[in-house]
Amino acid sequence: MADRRPDEREEIQYGLSEEDYYSVVDANIERRKQERENRKKQKMKRARKPLMILLAIAIVIGGVVFSFSNFFVVDSIEVEGNSFYTAEEIINMGQATPGKNLIYHPGKAPIIEHLEQNPSIEKVSVHRRLPSTLVIKVVERERLAAITYDGEYLIIDGKGILIKKTPTQPKITLVSGLKVSKIKLGEKVEIEDEELFEQTLSLLNSMGPNDLYFIKLQMSKNKINAYVFNSLVCKGTYEQLYDGMNKGRIHTILVTLFEKKIERGTITFSNDGYASYQPAI
Repeated sequence: MADRRPDEREEIQYGLSEEDYYSVVDANIERRKQERENRKKQKMKRARKPLMILLAIAIVIGGVVFSFSNFFVVDSIEVEGNSFYTAEEIINMGQATPGKNLIYHPGKAPIIEHLEQNPSIEKVSVHRRLPSTLVIKVVERERLAAITYDGEYLIIDGKGILIKKTPTQPKITLVSGLKVSKIKLGEKVEIEDEELFEQTLSLLNSMGPNDLYFIKLQMSKNKINAYVFNSLVCKGTYEQLYDGMNKGRIHTILVTLFEKKIERGTITFSNDGYASYQPAI
């Protein structure tokens, strides 16, 4: 038995053929090689980790320093959403000035505070537009009508908010017949007959969607006069006029009259929804 070949001893020891034996040996060699490679990679990762941390810190510091540079200094102020006021007027009212850092100190809060003190402005927002532009976006209150009051005019929006008090007659719908009890700029006008005021606002807000415009409304509890021109008037209760507006009846009648070049007379509504026209006022 002493003269047996090593290959034969290995076959007896492992129960493997010569070919399988060398396959196992090769696999073990490859596994050890892979383990060495993995340990090498892990060692390199551990060595690079402090460098990556230092690099990240350097990038952050560089970014912060750069954010304070002149590259982000406000050199342009834009205004969006304005119609009644010019962009320059909005900027001046908001006391917005260039030269501030757009990222950290653009002055957003003071601008909003200054502008929202103006009763003509309903909402304000300020945002950045990189790298150096400050954008002011406003929502202005629509000057919908003017209530006659003690020889002056109270200009209101569709919610009844008092925008302005002026002695000069504005070129918007004039409303009479309402008894004002309290006024304050930027707040809803208080009327003794709140229901009548709500009806007034309802008619005013129905004009635009129904392609109608009244130059004046004479309001009362039982009868309303809605003037298309000084010489052409629609008469009826709130319900009759509201129904006539929103069902297109008033618009249809006016189109017919205008086609005949008639701009004078009285349109009277009845409870059944029908309307009659008379040439006289």
